[in-house]
Amino acid sequence: MPLNLRLTAQVAEALLAAVPEGALLVGADERIVAVNRRFVELARLQDVDTSSGAAVDALAAAVAEQLPSGSTSLRQLNRRQFPRTAEVRFLDGRVVRTSRRPIDVAGERVGVLWLAEDITERRRRETDLRRHIRTLGELARERSEFTARASHELRTPLATILSFCDLLAPPSGEPLSAAQATYLDTIRRNAQRMQEMVDGLLHAATATASGGRQETAYARVDMARLLGRLTGELQPRAETAGLFLVHDHEPGPPAYADRGHLENALAALLDNAVKFTPAGGTVTVSAHPYDEPDGAGWEISVADTGIGIPKEFQEEVFTEFVRAPNARRGAYPGTGLGLSAVRDAVRLHDGHVAVHGGEGEGTVVVVRLPMGRPAVAAPAAGRG
Repeated sequence: MPLNLRLTAQVAEALLAAVPEGALLVGADERIVAVNRRFVELARLQDVDTSSGAAVDALAAAVAEQLPSGSTSLRQLNRRQFPRTAEVRFLDGRVVRTSRRPIDVAGERVGVLWLAEDITERRRRETDLRRHIRTLGELARERSEFTARASHELRTPLATILSFCDLLAPPSGEPLSAAQATYLDTIRRNAQRMQEMVDGLLHAATATASGGRQETAYARVDMARLLGRLTGELQPRAETAGLFLVHDHEPGPPAYADRGHLENALAALLDNAVKFTPAGGTVTVSAHPYDEPDGAGWEISVADTGIGIPKEFQEEVFTEFVRAPNARRGAYPGTGLGLSAVRDAVRLHDGHVAVHGGEGEGTVVVVRLPMGRPAVAAPAAGRG
């Protein structure tokens, strides 16, 4: 078949019109075969002869005039020693990605197809994204460093306050009047609450510094016994707050868990339930083993009749330092770290946690933990 029938301008124009990028077809004789409207607009070639049969030299020169000094012209890029794909920055700030596709027929080079795409906006978004990521990384690092410094500075005076509380209270100190005992108890309770907040801040700072990695020691844990002890320890506080504490813990096979992380997470859930429930309300704690087609495990539920969490915040409250707006308005103490610690502990056990309810409807937090060894768990000695 004659060479001029293999690559005709009529066929080429029809094909290039359907190409979404700018497209230019150059024959082996370095003359234009066809070019689509997108290429002409992108390369600003409205005043250049781009008709079929025109030499590519004028087109290449027109493009070169729009490039910074020293840039490679289109014609030069057409030669074999240059890369097949390149990004060209025009003097007006646009970034264009060009690619060269040789067209061969029966082993013979009959032309070259050039494709051009304006990627200016994409590069701008990528640059903005990288800048935002760097900024967020710096802010996170500064926050972590500040949190760690502030927490360490607070630990010493808090430890001193608690030590003097022990020295003032009988039998170490002199007998106290009822009013003095109340004052001392208030000092101790608030110092302990601050100490818990400081420990939470330190935990968050340590987790951030370690990239989220946490030390774990997995072993068998009697879930019903653990929750029974935690609710028993919570009973005096619930009575003082005027709350009804209901618990239902079924016996079952032991869970394979990190006792420390799990206990801290469950204690945080119980603490939140009591903290955000007004006097006269109810906190219900239950634990039941389940056996389903996709596996067995433990389901733990902590329900309260408190202020609830607005539905639009029920995912966000698992983020560090995030507190629901009704908790902030009500001046409830806290750092927004409790539920994030619960989330982290549940993830360590390959489980999942969900929040139900709504603002003014109370809150139900359901934790489901698989019975088997977590995928991230390392072998550990068993514990009853």
